[in-house]
Amino acid sequence: MQRILFLTITALLVGAFVGLLLQKEEIYLLLATENISFEMTVWTALFLYLLSILLVVIIILVLTWVLGKKGIRSWLIVRGERKNLESTKKGLVYFIDYDWKKAADTLEKSAKKSLIPSINYIFSAKAAAELEDYERAYSNLGSLKLVDSKADSVSEKIRAELLLREEKFEESIEILKGLLKKFPRDSAVNKLLIDCYYLTEKWSELQKSLSHIKKNQVLIASSFELLELETYQNLLKHFKWDKSKHIHEHIEKIDDLWEMIPKHIQSHPSIISRYFDLLDYVDNAEKITQLVIKHIKKSWNHELIRRLGNTKHSAPEKILSVAEKWLFDRPDDPILLECLGNLCINASLLGKAKDYFSAALKIKSSPGLFLKLGKVLSEIGEEEESRLMFERGLEESI
Repeated sequence: MQRILFLTITALLVGAFVGLLLQKEEIYLLLATENISFEMTVWTALFLYLLSILLVVIIILVLTWVLGKKGIRSWLIVRGERKNLESTKKGLVYFIDYDWKKAADTLEKSAKKSLIPSINYIFSAKAAAELEDYERAYSNLGSLKLVDSKADSVSEKIRAELLLREEKFEESIEILKGLLKKFPRDSAVNKLLIDCYYLTEKWSELQKSLSHIKKNQVLIASSFELLELETYQNLLKHFKWDKSKHIHEHIEKIDDLWEMIPKHIQSHPSIISRYFDLLDYVDNAEKITQLVIKHIKKSWNHELIRRLGNTKHSAPEKILSVAEKWLFDRPDDPILLECLGNLCINASLLGKAKDYFSAALKIKSSPGLFLKLGKVLSEIGEEEESRLMFERGLEESI
């Protein structure tokens, strides 16, 4: 543009100089070839000269516009960008529609000329993973790093997800731990790590992560509560017994584990049941009894009532006196009546056991109750009645 302006000014100066010369006398200009000749005044020649310069300037300006940012070149560029953007959009639609093959092919094809190549490579990698074409997925992640130097964290996150899909859990966990240090509040990283721990049954690691998960609101409240409950259930279920250690060491470890469990889920039936299984294993009947009675007073629970009746106590008479008080509020509860019958057997009160089992059978019969009543009747010498109970129990089971 500066060159054109310079030429224009030069032409005007030359014209002005020639004009001064022409004011003194009339001058003619002759242009001749072998066959043709032109004769004109200098004024006419000057006019044609200036006109030709003007035409050249106009042509240069038009070409500059056509080939410049706002001309045909620009239009062609915009048209190409729109075409590639449409291709990217089409690939994303295929991805949303679970058409993984078309999604991967379309997004990869349009990636090089895409306005947002990072998006192309991210979703083409995910689509390839859905096809279990992991080599292709990793290749797309490599291309992602080349087109976007700031995409390392995103690439590593997707890589961890791919490793999780391939069940290469340890490698995935290693990557996710590194990412978690940099991005502790990243929901995707936290959720992937939760999945890794859950699938590999690393309940201790998951338990250590619970406070972080809750603090950063990684999961909605209901999902977190379920995860918390499952974690502690499995910690109790998969308690490691070491035969080389004394029973008292096991009891201490069990107590430590119980203290670790939040108070608000200690009363959950499945948690209590698993805890009592551990106590039963170390033959800690007294503690089981204390906790069962404590929890039953807080919340009536048939599973705990059954456990109370089936636990062998050193002083069953005391437990029986406590449990019989519950009859005032629940006189027709067959499970409570069966529990009382079991406690009577432990206390060698066979007559009372007979009465409780008989009362329970009147409310709800079961093969197990007939069997228990038959054994009690046999113990107290009522053989005919005992035989009849055994027969009815057999009929009930059939």
